[in-house]
Amino acid sequence: MPEPLQDPVIVLLAGGQSRRMQGQDKALAEIDGQRMIDRVLARLARQAGTLWLSAAHDYATGLDVIRDEARAPAGPVGAIRSIASALRARGGDAFVTCPVDAPFVPDDLAARLMVEAPLAMAEADGALQPVFALWSARAVLQALPPDRCQERWSLQRLGEAIGTRAVCFPDAGALMNVNTPQELEIARRHALDTRGKRLGEAGSTRYSA
Repeated sequence: MPEPLQDPVIVLLAGGQSRRMQGQDKALAEIDGQRMIDRVLARLARQAGTLWLSAAHDYATGLDVIRDEARAPAGPVGAIRSIASALRARGGDAFVTCPVDAPFVPDDLAARLMVEAPLAMAEADGALQPVFALWSARAVLQALPPDRCQERWSLQRLGEAIGTRAVCFPDAGALMNVNTPQELEIARRHALDTRGKRLGEAGSTRYSA
């Protein structure tokens, strides 16, 4: 019997094809000695009541996996509809999504999106970032009945159809997506720089007598 849902429900999107990564699965790419999927999950776990994985398999994480339904729309919209269907079957409605290739995802992603409940989408530098979003399973399924699943959908179009509100994230770098080997190297350098700053801060702590 499945465990009861705990809010917020956060779903990590890890079903992409990694086409621009020269055959490397982004989820398995290492950043600062960690698989990217483990790095992102560690950040999300601190925010989630229930944590799911949208993917073909669980990457040895032990998480519940939501696989794309056969009749779902193509691409990431198919993942969103499949998640919505699974959540409604469990009696839930709201869920937050984050992509597996976001190694610096903010620790307050869910909290900030949920301020605009029931529907919200991240925005940075004036552009929507639709993979970082708060969805209503009910609204998604109403917008995507079976007879409309063969249409061409994008996450942005779906967001517009169900009335999501934009939530501004001032630090665009926190929503960085790693889509190419070059971006992976940038992310690795940034992770090392960030870790070095933390170590430097720790080493300069002064104690009063």
